[in-house]
Amino acid sequence: FVHTLANYFRQTGANVSTVRTPVPEEVFERLKPDLVVLSPGPGTPTDFDCAATIKRARARDLPIFGVCLGLQALAEAYGGELRQLHIPMHGKPSRIRVSKPGIIFSGLPKEVTVGRYHSIFADPVRLPDGFVVTAETEDGIIMAFEHRKEPIAAVQF
Repeated sequence: FVHTLANYFRQTGANVSTVRTPVPEEVFERLKPDLVVLSPGPGTPTDFDCAATIKRARARDLPIFGVCLGLQALAEAYGGELRQLHIPMHGKPSRIRVSKPGIIFSGLPKEVTVGRYHSIFADPVRLPDGFVVTAETEDGIIMAFEHRKEPIAAVQF
């Protein structure tokens, strides 16, 4: 998933480097990124100390886009909680409702079908202040959010 996502960014003309988290200060210095993408992966955000990468990226005022584990990492790093799905959604399509188009869903319909591959999700009741849910499933699982003030957005799919 990481390299597939990297290739999608390359197709837009982006110069992409893939780095394991936690990303050390020296790597930020050397690469001088314009955007940090927290990509999908196994396990939980704490398994990879994603919070350290998020802290370093935001200290440099870098925008962050999270995908799957990246959304979970952002929620957790800002004080949210993660929960386990009763039934894992591994390779399953879902219809999601777009409540606020924001920067992610601008120009898309109010309902879209997405592919899901996760068993952990950000608890909507414990979503940190400053984040607004922009899309969710019929049963209220967060599928996307954006930060109200910081350049942060993420999708669960």
